[in-house]
Amino acid sequence: MKLSPAIRTILSAFVLTVASVGSVDGTGAENPPSDRYLAVVRQFADHVIARGKDVYGPKHTPLFVDGLNVETGQPPEWKKDGETWVLSNLASQQNLFRVFDGLTRLTGDAKYRQAAADAIAYAFENLRGPNGLLLWGGHIAYDARGDKIVMEQYNHELKSHYPYYPLMWEVNPQATKRFLEAFWAAHILDWSNLEMNRHGSPKKPFTNPWANEYKGGPVFFWGTGLSFLNTGSDLYYAGALLSKLSGEKEPLVWAKRMAHRYVETRNPKVGISGFQFSQSRTATCYENIRGDRAQYQYGDDFPGHFVVEGTLFPCYGDTPAVRPWMCMFLLGEMLGKDGAEFTQWALEEFTAWGKAAYRASDNSFIPMLTDGTSMEGYVCKKDGYFGPKGRVLKAGRAGAADFWGYALAFRITRDPFMWQMLRSIAKGNRWGELPAEPSSAPAGLNTGGSASAELLLALLDLHSATKQPAYLAAARQVGDAIVAQKFQKGFFVQSPKHIMAKFDAVEPLALLHLYAVEKGVRDRVPTVWPGNSFFHCPFDGAGRTYDNSVIYNKVKN
Repeated sequence: MKLSPAIRTILSAFVLTVASVGSVDGTGAENPPSDRYLAVVRQFADHVIARGKDVYGPKHTPLFVDGLNVETGQPPEWKKDGETWVLSNLASQQNLFRVFDGLTRLTGDAKYRQAAADAIAYAFENLRGPNGLLLWGGHIAYDARGDKIVMEQYNHELKSHYPYYPLMWEVNPQATKRFLEAFWAAHILDWSNLEMNRHGSPKKPFTNPWANEYKGGPVFFWGTGLSFLNTGSDLYYAGALLSKLSGEKEPLVWAKRMAHRYVETRNPKVGISGFQFSQSRTATCYENIRGDRAQYQYGDDFPGHFVVEGTLFPCYGDTPAVRPWMCMFLLGEMLGKDGAEFTQWALEEFTAWGKAAYRASDNSFIPMLTDGTSMEGYVCKKDGYFGPKGRVLKAGRAGAADFWGYALAFRITRDPFMWQMLRSIAKGNRWGELPAEPSSAPAGLNTGGSASAELLLALLDLHSATKQPAYLAAARQVGDAIVAQKFQKGFFVQSPKHIMAKFDAVEPLALLHLYAVEKGVRDRVPTVWPGNSFFHCPFDGAGRTYDNSVIYNKVKN
């Protein structure tokens, strides 16, 4: 009897599950510990290929939906204006594609990379705007049930997504090149000073981005865009990757100019960069009031200080925006001598955070203006973009993401202050006492049952930098906790209580790295970029919100 590909995949996953169940839950014959991690990730990938494809509308495609309910096997539904969408957002699947590619590299089984390649090829053929932009990201997605593009607004947006461009280049170099150039062309509003907006129109006529003239000039100029660092980082990442993939020099030149715009916002006495390098005269401060939103809400209460969105630290949330600067570190490492500026700027930033804003006594980052003026304890006097009247600004505790950032920084630079920050953050989270000297063995590491992929990746960076076995042993503890707590019914969820699995989870990619480190083949696994994925759109009954807030946080009952 000839079995269909889907049935063969399901049977293969079942056989693999039976063969490895002893190593996964301790009830049968043990596999080597590292093999267990590979088996878990392979089960996940097999489940996604078998159950996550677009089979929901009249047109079945090689695309994947963004996730599944592990209890029902059904994809999540987005509800807007009475319609129900099954989202397939290629920008929210970049970790998944890295996992697929890594599995093929590690196992020799071509089906994993092929599944990613088929989805990418289909998107290039069918899901592009007139100027070459992919219809993906923060506000646009494909509805697998309705076989149509759906959106909050017809705007392209990436914010610390860091897509897997090398694989896209393998699939279709011409389309990838066009996308990367269109990304810049659509988002830059004024090439002379690199004024840009986090939104770009897929309908904006395409022009050669590298033929423009750059003049520079002062930062914090008035414009119409919102020059968010998370989008800026995706632009300099895209420019640097295009140079790496194509051999062209111009995209890297512009990538460095974009990155340096944020560096230019620093107060020289403090050294902390702004989240924006411009001001938007069209942004909504409150109701019908337009202009700089921080200036409107905070400016009157800090006389004598320059208060704009680009001088708030942190601008959003209560801990620093670590992802864009980690991206810089990784670009510097990838490019070698050609990326030295990225490494230097990121090191300066992490140093400034630690020396000017970090409080070791409670492992916290203090909210402040980037001139060093503390805003801790400030009570908002009026409603505004940054919160309601009465909101109190509080320090934010450094956690696993910050620890990963400083571990990455130390591995790449060996800077002693990065090590000092690592020791303090580890102590503040009760993970144990790191030794005074990196070359010494740590004693008493305790991950406390943490199932954080960021902590696992940080420990792998520490192991790589110091060669101390204790860090790898601690990484195994975290890996085991991830498998025990987050690997449920063949998918990765936030906890055993959660029922929605997002395929873009970083945990399987982190486990592949743990496996590859133990086997001495880490270079075969795609780099873990500190990416983020989301869909942001009105949801019936919930207002304008995120998929991570209304879908992937759902728990049983």
